[in-house]
Amino acid sequence: MTGQAVDEAIAEGRRKIEWVRRNSPVLDGYVRETLADGALRGRRVAVVVHLEAKTAFLAKILAEAGAEVVVGGSNPFTTRNDVVEALRADGLTVIGREGGGYPEWEEDLLALADTEPEIVIDDGAELTVRMAKHRPDAFRRLAGVTEETTTGTHRLERMASAGMLPFPALTANNARCKHLFDNRYGTGQTTVQALLALTNMQIAGMRIVVVGYGWVGRGIATYAKALGARVGVLEVDPVRALEAMMDGHAVGSAADLLPGAAAVITATGGIRAVGLPEFDLLSDGAILANAGHHDLEIDVPALESAATSSRQARPQIRAFDLSGRVVNVLSEGALVNIAGGSGHPIEIMDLTFAVQGLGAHHLAGTELPVGVNVLPKHLDDAIAAARLRAGGITLDEPDQRHVDDVLAGLSEGLE
Repeated sequence: MTGQAVDEAIAEGRRKIEWVRRNSPVLDGYVRETLADGALRGRRVAVVVHLEAKTAFLAKILAEAGAEVVVGGSNPFTTRNDVVEALRADGLTVIGREGGGYPEWEEDLLALADTEPEIVIDDGAELTVRMAKHRPDAFRRLAGVTEETTTGTHRLERMASAGMLPFPALTANNARCKHLFDNRYGTGQTTVQALLALTNMQIAGMRIVVVGYGWVGRGIATYAKALGARVGVLEVDPVRALEAMMDGHAVGSAADLLPGAAAVITATGGIRAVGLPEFDLLSDGAILANAGHHDLEIDVPALESAATSSRQARPQIRAFDLSGRVVNVLSEGALVNIAGGSGHPIEIMDLTFAVQGLGAHHLAGTELPVGVNVLPKHLDDAIAAARLRAGGITLDEPDQRHVDDVLAGLSEGLE
């Protein structure tokens, strides 16, 4: 970019980050105050999350607490160049680029690993896994990792079970202030928003199939139904399927639900949730969108191989011709709410990044057992209380009389 273009990018990035700050009362208040105790001073912290303005504000909070912060992206299609330039102009190290593909992203992750961070704030365990595989010495020297997603948590748990996790990890995803809000309200709202913005279609009366009924799938189904969509849920876990049925959604097999669906949204956190067998069931004009962690939840390479041709139908919509049937893929199968939208609402990420920031602080100042740990309840509660205070809400203290009555009743029952 020219000097003027860089200056304009810096200015725009700073405006975006400032907007995040003004709408992040927990990060800008309670978390900033907690991190000021010096526990992170001089610690090398890698922040590897979708590289946009909300992530940038978390990185700045950590840097203000004295950490040596290096920032990278957890997905090759969600990095925003104006945010990158703004962070660099403010003195942070950023290893990432907008517009690169998977090869460039892999190079950037290895370059991040070469900075030898002590603490990693990760998304999908993308940096953690690559350090284990390609930079084993630096991996063994890690003081800890705090992980944001369900997918990354599963990866860490598998590593721990195999005896391959030599340090403590925190699953931020399992903190209540993360998965109860981020996965459900954040992804639910923004996935539906992105689908409608990219397609310019009406949702009322639309048949939408959600693949997977974890917290993300629940959120998408809830928002779609609230806007008038007819929602079906494709789920292989019988308990989750039963829950979806009792939430009022149609439940069944792929053969039951996919024919006639106007849109199919993956939310499994896995790979190839929708592939060749499912493509055969789709009706002409069906839309495929991904809201799970992996860009390969929709098997786009298999779709490319099966199609006779493809074309750009609209910005971020690629239409594949399957011998007379057209299947439309949003954002090349990348996370549609970020690659095709603005990502989670700021208020949601204020909670999630409070968990991540306090998680890094907890790792820096606490002796934790090797393996996967959960953020302590008192920190989870403190985040929620801070958010309530920001909205002018205070709660009554628990009434000790009620506790005493319960304990007395238990004692009487045992006599």
